[in-house]
Amino acid sequence: MGDGVTAARRSPGRPRRADAERRILDAAIDEYLERGASGFTIDGVARRAGVGKSTVYLRWPDRDTLLVDSVLARSRAIEDVDTGSLRGDLVALSVNMLRFLLDPVGFATLRLTVEAVASGSTREVTTGVADRHRRAAGLVLARAAERGEPVNPGTQARVVECLYGAITMKALAHGLETDATSEATIVAACVELVDLLLPLLLEHVRPPPDPAR
Repeated sequence: MGDGVTAARRSPGRPRRADAERRILDAAIDEYLERGASGFTIDGVARRAGVGKSTVYLRWPDRDTLLVDSVLARSRAIEDVDTGSLRGDLVALSVNMLRFLLDPVGFATLRLTVEAVASGSTREVTTGVADRHRRAAGLVLARAAERGEPVNPGTQARVVECLYGAITMKALAHGLETDATSEATIVAACVELVDLLLPLLLEHVRPPPDPAR
């Protein structure tokens, strides 16, 4: 009876071992890094994770779904931050993202996202990662508005795009030179970007002219 209750409570399709899902997601990124999209297979992921292929298929029906989940699992590092000020939040968010992209796993995420756009496949990767970026920035901007900081709703979307775009370009310029990129260098680069764009974000919207005048 006890075994029956345990089996009933277990989520359907979830690997039995507590760490199996994490190991499979990690193995998927490593397999992609080593073999690229063309050489990426469920068999390879299963061998790397030390599980049976059937264990992988219980949770992920195909390779694209597995890749999407592996990317989204690793991109959690760029989510919400709260330093108490808009400038501080944007710097922290930017530092988290740049640090992530300079890591081999983060760079694989960027590479996979670009390949997904180019091929038209695994579209969930691009939308999922983009939505996560927008959500993190949205929380930062919403808190700033609650604190009374004069965020311009007309420029905020473009400013965030410019900030994330510039960080992506910096990551591409550095490549995987993580050892040569110190934390101080990462922070300085992000502070420079935020200070360049922040005036546009805080620019007041001019009220429409009064027709009675």
